[in-house]
Amino acid sequence: MYLADFVTYGGERYFISTNLKEGKTRIERVSNEAFERFIRNVLTMPDPLNATSDKEVSA
Repeated sequence: MYLADFVTYGGERYFISTNLKEGKTRIERVSNEAFERFIRNVLTMPDPLNATSDKEVSA
């Protein structure tokens, strides 16, 4: 299981992820553009609960 978040420290933005199983943490500096792309991707993801299947179900 992973925990991940974005944080700002000293005017710089970082992506922090922790692998709880292995006990390892990774810290990576990211640009504001990369952070903005991430947020836009999350906001424009289709809702999986509203997805309709085009496959027929046999009765």
